[in-house]
Amino acid sequence: MTFTNRAAWIQGEKVHPVVVEDGPTPNPSEDEVVIKVSHAAVNPADWMCQDSALPPHIKYPFILGLDVAGTIVQLGSNVTRFKIGQRVIGHCDGLGTAKASNMGFQLYSTTREIFVSAIPDSLPLENAAVLPCSISTAATALFVHLKVPLPSLNPKPVGQRILVWGGSSSVGCSMIQLAVAAGLEVVTTASAANHDLMKYLGASHVFDYHDADVSEKISKVLRTGDLVVDAISTAGTQTQCGGILGRLGGGTLPVTLPQAGTFPENVKATFIICIDPGFTVLDVGNAVWREYIPEALAAGKFQAKPDPIVIEGGLEKVQEGIDLLRKGVSAKKVVINLS
Repeated sequence: MTFTNRAAWIQGEKVHPVVVEDGPTPNPSEDEVVIKVSHAAVNPADWMCQDSALPPHIKYPFILGLDVAGTIVQLGSNVTRFKIGQRVIGHCDGLGTAKASNMGFQLYSTTREIFVSAIPDSLPLENAAVLPCSISTAATALFVHLKVPLPSLNPKPVGQRILVWGGSSSVGCSMIQLAVAAGLEVVTTASAANHDLMKYLGASHVFDYHDADVSEKISKVLRTGDLVVDAISTAGTQTQCGGILGRLGGGTLPVTLPQAGTFPENVKATFIICIDPGFTVLDVGNAVWREYIPEALAAGKFQAKPDPIVIEGGLEKVQEGIDLLRKGVSAKKVVINLS
């Protein structure tokens, strides 16, 4: 089976803009699938990789993009969970495998089957595209680093609260929902305009991070042994989250960017490597991607949030999407229509 692929390539370190040229010919391994990409979302990792450098094990030119939504067009020989033509989302694993074919900003994207979920017909592909990387990131934080119970459609309360700092981010939206599905009570931060969204996703307590005394207010609803995750992970938010966790008795603080804050002695900041559920912690990948997410999406118990800002125009608009996210968006995720 052959495909005429096109891709948006980053040509070298700190090179701007990406260039649209012929893409890699899909050649999935036995445990991979090929997705005809309808929509691809932009993540902070995309502009950060363009503005600094790709990981040292990756050679230029390369392709960016971690989130895709589309239809299955090819299956590896071991893959039995999907059928050709099925609507899916996929978390592209190319930053781990160093394979350009396994990135998102191209017409045909390959990834490991464990990073793919079917989606219901009622979920538009442009909305679905916001989910994949955020699901993997949230799952790694909760189920790998914090070792909370695996998610369930009918979770039993575990009597523990978790602070998700930055609940209206894409990672935050998935983190809240997976934490609720694990039986946790969620405390989160968001600007006042996004408080209703946070409660809709299941948060029990929402605080405005603009408040000067927000850390003190949050600490009043948390108890010794409760958990904290930083979905934003600037130096300032890491320091705030570390301080809150330290007062709760300390522990592990999962962060979405490398350690930049200052922390009490009883707090260990741990960088979330979002591809772990598909490479090293396969029980988590299986529980989340193969079992929970397909069922939860079909049952309407997991929402595709935040809403997308859709940029029309195909691969030629990838750089525009990266530049838009670099400037910052609130409670939205930038999605490129590649179809």
